Amino acid sequence: MMIELLRFHRYLEPNMIRFLALSLILISAAYGQKAPRPAFAPVVDDPKLPRVLLIGDSISIGYTVAAREALEGIANVHRISHNAGDTAMGINNLPKNLAPSKGTWDVIHFNWGLWDLCYRHPDSKAQGKRDKISGTVTHSVEAYETNLEQLVGELKKTGATLVFATTTPVPEAELGRKVGDDLRYNAAALAVMEKHGVAVNDLHAVMAERMDEFAVKPGDVHFTDEGSQLLAKQVAKSIQQALTKTQVLFDGSNLDAWEMTDPEGWQIDAEGSLTCRFKEVEKQGVLVKAPRGDLWLRTPNEDFVLTFDYRLSPGSNSGVFYRTDKTNKKGFEMQLMDNVGFQKRKGPKEDRKLNGSFYDCLAPDPLDAQNPIGEWTTARIACQGSRIRFHINGHLVIDVDVDDWNEVGKNPDGTTNKFKYSLASLPKIGFIGLQNHGDPVWFRNTRLRELGSVESGGGKAEGGN
Repeated sequence: MMIELLRFHRYLEPNMIRFLALSLILISAAYGQKAPRPAFAPVVDDPKLPRVLLIGDSISIGYTVAAREALEGIANVHRISHNAGDTAMGINNLPKNLAPSKGTWDVIHFNWGLWDLCYRHPDSKAQGKRDKISGTVTHSVEAYETNLEQLVGELKKTGATLVFATTTPVPEAELGRKVGDDLRYNAAALAVMEKHGVAVNDLHAVMAERMDEFAVKPGDVHFTDEGSQLLAKQVAKSIQQALTKTQVLFDGSNLDAWEMTDPEGWQIDAEGSLTCRFKEVEKQGVLVKAPRGDLWLRTPNEDFVLTFDYRLSPGSNSGVFYRTDKTNKKGFEMQLMDNVGFQKRKGPKEDRKLNGSFYDCLAPDPLDAQNPIGEWTTARIACQGSRIRFHINGHLVIDVDVDDWNEVGKNPDGTTNKFKYSLASLPKIGFIGLQNHGDPVWFRNTRLRELGSVESGGGKAEGGN
């Protein structure tokens, strides 16, 4: 019941959400129902802070609350609502755990391993039917590595910075796990992470010489509260490091990171949102509304993830420029549009010119993932090397390699575009800008995360790490 009610949290004030959560916990207790474990409790986001997702097994569950507390005021720390189990379970559950309804993530801290290397036998009387003498291993180290390849590939599509946590040690006398397998499986995992440029949080090293001190009992892979606190401290540190390259471009208070084409072109409204302004000009003897110029970041960017909320007025048309020359607007654009209202006003448009499109080059899929006009929508643009990805409300709507656009005025599918140059020939560095196209549009919670250089080794860049 709590989860069903809190699904509508975006329509409620934070204090009301807390009141509902507490009330439902008390009601559940009164009827003999178990309240949710603290690690799985719903998180009320501060929209000005980045969003972090924890994925992991019972070790992760143990340090979730302490990590969340350590990052209070720094990040909104969520976790999956269950034990992540082994990598096959991870693959099966990933669509649910990364569902667009859960929003976009700035950092995903993840781990699989202890379940993969566990031996089990159906006749074993031990918890989880663990049996390293007669049992069968859940996944060989080779299968574990293959599954991790698939998981990392899917996680990278989110555009989040990824942090992999190594598997914590296997102690002597553990019934279903063999000492030394933790090292072998971690070595396989590290090879995958190095290949994909994923940061590593070495939790194994934190506990390697301290199992006697922090294990709940001899032969147990789980940790005391003190041990979980120690792991949480390391997890919080690794997440903060992953967030160090995140810059708040607009938090509702100032426009210091931006410069205006027209000094009167943009303003911060009473709600703390960024909005464009207009002027009246005479056109054929009639006063009409005209835009007052675009808004540009002061410094150019190359590889990055830009996250922002936007809200459109009925019938509006706008856009976000990126990797663009702000003098001649030669570059790239993510289209923002009220698809229905604008076409009623201006006539039909090709899908590749509608909201969320890789402008005039490729239509988004799904076609219209934004919220109803007048409501806030969360969007993300990720660029790394030649790879460009758009997310709208958590949906991956565009995933392209710009190098495929190697003909002037022509798209890879044979359709034409308006550009007098090939997109592949454009510089992969330029300015980010917000378009003032003559219609009211609002922005908020705008953040930029710089990405490292594209990993070596050939192949196409995988934007997001």
